[in-house]
This record gives sequence, structure tokens and C-alpha cells, in this order.
Amino acid sequence: MIKFGIVGCGNIGKRHAQRIMENDRAELVMIYDVDRARSTELSKTYDVLVANSFEELCNSNVDVVCVCTPSGNHADSSIKIFESGKHVLCEKPMTISLKDADRVIEAEKKSGNKFFLVKQNRYNPPVQVLKDLMIKGNLGEVMLMNCDVIWNRGKQYYENSWRGTMKDDGGSLMTQCSHFLDLMIWVGGKVKGVYAKMDNLSHPYIETEDVGLVTINFENGSIGSLRYTVSAYQKNVEGNMTVIGTKGNVKIGGEYLNVLEYWNVEGMDKPTLEAGNPANDYGTYKGSMSNHDKVIENVVQVLIEEKSINASSLQGRESIEVMQAAYISAIKKCEVELPLSNEDYSFNISDQVSFSGNKKNV
Repeated sequence: MIKFGIVGCGNIGKRHAQRIMENDRAELVMIYDVDRARSTELSKTYDVLVANSFEELCNSNVDVVCVCTPSGNHADSSIKIFESGKHVLCEKPMTISLKDADRVIEAEKKSGNKFFLVKQNRYNPPVQVLKDLMIKGNLGEVMLMNCDVIWNRGKQYYENSWRGTMKDDGGSLMTQCSHFLDLMIWVGGKVKGVYAKMDNLSHPYIETEDVGLVTINFENGSIGSLRYTVSAYQKNVEGNMTVIGTKGNVKIGGEYLNVLEYWNVEGMDKPTLEAGNPANDYGTYKGSMSNHDKVIENVVQVLIEEKSINASSLQGRESIEVMQAAYISAIKKCEVELPLSNEDYSFNISDQVSFSGNKKNV
């Protein structure tokens, strides 16, 4: 049995707890939240111990600690967990700065333990098919890759919360769209340059952007675009990904990359796919496909069977570098090349002024 602990007992922490309890080779041992009432409530649901401090959780007999805290806290939490001799399962984004990502990677190396990053959309059935096409070269030379994230996050989502703050959230690209950017890199390969435009057009009560366009130049010569917003009227519209190659075109769509919408691939019939899991439903809004069961199983397989990690710290770093480059590009109004320069490497989104009411900066 792999023993798990959880820090952060909000919506996503509850999701982790549920999936751990459902896995025959996993055991939820201890949880912690700075809000004692939340951890107490979750402990009653699953009959698990509540730690009196984060340090107590880290020093317990757990094997893995799930980091389900605000994004700006991911780096410090992960490092403390490594220093206590435990493995880390961290929610996205890995961190909200490239310097912090490297701090986590260094702590991982020193500890000899493993960092697992939650990138559950990699398990979506249509995404798995697309990845296989790219590996086998069935689409030929890829020329264009496009993602649209047209989601809704209203005032209720941001009220009395760390969400929408530069320090703890990092921005809509970091929070809502990091899964999509991860998939673009996972499928399209390394990135050599980024140009971005961002603004806050309908959420004056948050500091971060609510709409953005990121143009990506891949090392293989293809071009990518990520268009995103959290300003869709009332509810999510869609999250899609289209790949245009010399031997085929494929589009994955639906509300959360769950439908194989278009298929025209040389010599290949459109496959029939399993339905997959539904979206993570949090009542007032929906997130990505609920594949945390597969994320937990991957942790178990790696630690027991020595399988490969689905999303590693180095892969997480790639996404952070591209997203940091995008924010720098939006602020400086210029293309940013990768790897980042020393000046751009030191950039920290939490030090920036608010996007809201500061349109001269975007």
C-alpha cells in the first residue's frame, strides 16, 4: 500500500481524497489545511487523521503528499515535502515562476524522491489518440496547432479567494489554461519562441488577465496558437485542440477536450473511443476531465512497479518557461525567445502590477 497525505482540503483536495480511497493499493493516512474546519470536514468523510500543522503531515508515515494548495504555494510546499523524505504529487501549475520550478527540481534531486505533476488531460481518450498519431508520424509534417479555451469563471469563483491574484494564482494562462499548453508541448515538441497579448476586459475585481492570445513557434517549424478567456457568458463553451498536418487533420473538442470532433487522416478510419470520465464538476463551474483516478494509479505504479512517470518535474518546467515567456511578451510587447535570458529568467509574475486597470502594461 502507498500511503498518501494531502495538504489543502478545498475542491481539488477532496478530489484527491476520493480517488485515493478508490484505489486498492493506496491509503489516505493524514490531511492538513490551514482552515481547520475544512480538514475536519474532510476527515469525517473518509475517517482519516488531521495533522495539527504542515510539518506534522510531512513528518508522518506517509509516502506521498498531494499538494492541493494555492498555486503560489506549490514550490515551498513541494520543497518542504522533499526535505522531509517524501514524494510529491503536485496540482498544476508546478509553480508560477521558472526560478521556483528550478528550486523544486533541485530539491527533488537532493532528496532522491519523485515529483509527480497532475496533468490529467493527457489521459483523455481523444488526446491519447492524437499523441499516438504524432509519435507514429501519421499526420506527416505538422504545420499548425491551435487551442481554444472558452470558459466561464464568474465573480463567485473569485470572491474571498486567492484566485485572480498575482501572488497566489498567477493568471488565467497559469490556472485555467496550463493543461492545454501542456498538451500543445506534449504533442508538438519543444518551443523556441512566444508572442502574447493579454488583457482584463470583464473582471475588474481580479488582478490577472481574463483573455489572452499566445502564438508559439515550435522548434520543428510548426506554428501554434492558444486563444483563451474566462469571460464566456454564464458557462464554459468549449476547449478544443486542432492539428493540421501534411497527411491529416484532427480536431479534439467538447467542453473539456473529450470529443474527437473531426478526423481526416490518410489511410486511417476514424476510431471509436470510450466515453472517458466526465468533467470535474464543482457546482458553479466545471474544470477538466476527471482523470485523477489515473493520476493516483500512475503514482502507485511508479512506486510499486517502477513504471514511468506520466508528467515529470522537467516536463512541468517546460510549460512554466513557456507561460513565463508569454507573460513577459504581453508586458514588453515583443517576441520572447527560449531558453529565457537571465533577465527574463528572474521575472516573477507576482511582482507585476495588476492587469486590471493597467492596460498600458498589456
